Amino acid sequence: MSCQHEELTRLEVASLLTPKVSARQLQAYLNIARKYLPEFKKFTNEKTGGLDGYAKLYECHIAVLQEIRSLAREHTLADVESEFQQRASKTRKN
Repeated sequence: MSCQHEELTRLEVASLLTPKVSARQLQAYLNIARKYLPEFKKFTNEKTGGLDGYAKLYECHIAVLQEIRSLAREHTLADVESEFQQRASKTRKN
């Protein structure tokens, strides 16, 4: 995913989601996205394997994060993570 738009802060992205979330909740969504979506791979810190706090967010990331947000309103984060894990395994098989 190539994003050539203005960089957004974590707080800006959190406030753009509907309904708004805290920065901590956004971190949980980014953690799910980075594990299973290639376009969020840069959010994984190569040294620690955890979430890279320095990775830049752009407007193009919002749609996926909104999808995770919407799913999280109806399911637990563990369920949402499981859903994205299943999607990733299907993508790898095809």
